Amino acid sequence: MIYKGDLRIGLIILLIFYAASIYSQVKQYPADYFRSPVNFPINLSGNFAELRGNHFHSGIDITTQKEEGKPVYACADGYVSRIKISPYGFGKALYIDHPNGYTTVYAHLKEFNAAIGDWVKTEQYRLEQFDVDLFPPKGLLSVTKGELICLSGNSGSSEGPHLHFEVRNTETEMPIDPQLFGFQVKDFIRPVITALLIYPEGAGSSINGSKTPGNPEIAGWGPVHRFRKQDTISVAGSFSLGIQCYDLLNGSKNKNGISRYSVYMDSVLKFDWKAETFSFSESRYVNSFIDYEVFERTGGRFLRTRIDPNNKLSMYRFAENHGIFKTLPDSIHHIKVVINDAGNNESVLRFTIRGETAGSTIQMPVADKPVFNCLKQNHFSGAGISISFPATCLYDNLVFDFKESDALPFTCSKVYQIHHPGVPLHDYIELTIDPDSAFLNYTGKMTLAMLRPGKQPYSVGGQFEKGVFTAKIREFGKVALMADTTSPVIKPLNIVDGKNITDQKTIRISISDDFSGIRSYRATLNGSWILMDYDPKNRLLEYTRDERLIAGQNEFVLTIVDYCGNTNIYKAMLLNNRN
Repeated sequence: MIYKGDLRIGLIILLIFYAASIYSQVKQYPADYFRSPVNFPINLSGNFAELRGNHFHSGIDITTQKEEGKPVYACADGYVSRIKISPYGFGKALYIDHPNGYTTVYAHLKEFNAAIGDWVKTEQYRLEQFDVDLFPPKGLLSVTKGELICLSGNSGSSEGPHLHFEVRNTETEMPIDPQLFGFQVKDFIRPVITALLIYPEGAGSSINGSKTPGNPEIAGWGPVHRFRKQDTISVAGSFSLGIQCYDLLNGSKNKNGISRYSVYMDSVLKFDWKAETFSFSESRYVNSFIDYEVFERTGGRFLRTRIDPNNKLSMYRFAENHGIFKTLPDSIHHIKVVINDAGNNESVLRFTIRGETAGSTIQMPVADKPVFNCLKQNHFSGAGISISFPATCLYDNLVFDFKESDALPFTCSKVYQIHHPGVPLHDYIELTIDPDSAFLNYTGKMTLAMLRPGKQPYSVGGQFEKGVFTAKIREFGKVALMADTTSPVIKPLNIVDGKNITDQKTIRISISDDFSGIRSYRATLNGSWILMDYDPKNRLLEYTRDERLIAGQNEFVLTIVDYCGNTNIYKAMLLNNRN
């Protein structure tokens, strides 16, 4: 015979084992191993896993009072394992491996310390390349905790001076929220919930009798967010949620991302997303995590609970029924949406769902439109165009829409509407397009262009081979072939032919291209390659004088080539009166 006391004990044991299991899944990170990378209070303009264009933010952005040149220090003993310099992305970035199995990353830098900078410059001259990805031998560039390693800057795709800082697992290279390592960030402000979308899911489902998503107005703050005009939503069938929210931190006016997003239905956890770590290979799943159609149309980001079939994002800790919630007729369900930031500040939205009888489940077929299975490879052919869809490019099944129209005065092919920009692509799809026969003499100058309403066409590249043009795109929209026959533009900023530059520290040149973009540049002094930093957002090339600028006359030559092979060359004889 089993007594009630035995049942209570058994239940307690089960709860203890469950709690222990949950605790064991929480990774413990060293909270006192790293020092701050800066000597001033850490204020953030961007936080970990913040939603960015086509990716999750992989670190924290530390403000530098809108200035470049702030000292940056090694967070712990280690050695420089990688140095990457690019005109785009992280710009000038430094990677340091530490004995505890983690790597710290410092990006958008202005310059490195003398030892690191000298080694990098030597490698750039050896390779005759500004943009490099270098992996110094282990121990060649050792650093100690607190050592000055670089100066903060605004290089790469940075939109203003700041320090991008990361902590990664050295073995997996997966970034981890730096705030889990004890870096002190002042944050006593709760996240803000600004809007909610309630989506009908499946045939026969509806929200307040409509097939369109419900969008109740949100009021309140912190733990008492609520609907402004009503507290109950009628749902027939199944539904999912999309939440629009942001976080504020002390000392910053930026609207930053959240750290955790949970949904409870009748006090039972149904959905849980947490921004602790992720792989770079899955970062683009951000486009499936958000309501991409709303984002494309309005710029607003709603975080969805529904998980698409081809969404493999690892930040979903739990999602019953793929983030879709079920109701029954004449039922009442209490919903609690919980939003947390990295400082464990919490905001809550509560509301009620009333279950209604679902409508007809009969779905009418879509005439004359192919249906693509997102888990399989798909193919489409039209007049003058062929499109290949790999099995990894779609997040969900797709009723494919395609239109073609006559060429425009500035295009070299028909214009093709390839589905709609409101549907995201994870991987590239490949296009094969036949150019108009009248432009076959311009095949070497052709590029694929995206045509967006109200915007200038922009080039996405491609190449002409064996009578057809092939290109890859990673977004749906209207495309056509265009020709670029215009050479890039070179504008010297502080030199002219015959100028005496004895007292100048730099040679500065502005370069630009009106369409296909700058593919390469090469600068020489007296026939030898020289290093010119490239800052594309400011269209600037800059050489800092060194021993390569000799006494007497110096011949400076700059050659620029765009992606359609158009070339421009600038030459100047420069006079230098000192070594």
